[in-house]
Amino acid sequence: MTEHEKADQARKGLIDSVKGKAKELAGAVTGNDSLTAEGQLEQTQANERKHANAVEAVADAEAEQARAQAAEAQQQGAQERRAVNAEAAAAENAVQAQQNEQKRAAERAAAMRAAEERAQADLDAQRAVEHAKADEQAQVAAAAREAADAVDEQETVEHITSNAHREADRIRARAAHLTNEADLP
Repeated sequence: MTEHEKADQARKGLIDSVKGKAKELAGAVTGNDSLTAEGQLEQTQANERKHANAVEAVADAEAEQARAQAAEAQQQGAQERRAVNAEAAAAENAVQAQQNEQKRAAERAAAMRAAEERAQADLDAQRAVEHAKADEQAQVAAAAREAADAVDEQETVEHITSNAHREADRIRARAAHLTNEADLP
């Protein structure tokens, strides 16, 4: 029922109540009991309509209040959903950011390990080269010593051979001298 219809009903109820009261008074003044009873009946019906309209108005007000509360609850629920969604999105973003940071940290650690391994490999290679050079230098030095020893030995052999040749020449000369002295053919 609209507000306009409610106002019409209230006016009609007031008019019926006034008419009933007038009939009751007229019946009482004239001594017409049926008119008095009819007036009382109309007043009772008007009061019942008035009461029914009041109950309906209360029910309408309660229904309107319930609709308002439902709308407010719906709005609050929507706000809470938005807040929960925002929190969930923030938590998801935080988890994603943490995963990204962990991934970057793992990549940095892997790059650092690779760099350390390359540096160690370079150091090992440099040590191997230095060791090979040292071995080569030691071998060259040993070969040089062996060559020097061989030269010294060769010189010693040549000196001994030269001495032996001189000694043989001296012995031959002495034998020839002795042969000449002994006049042996």
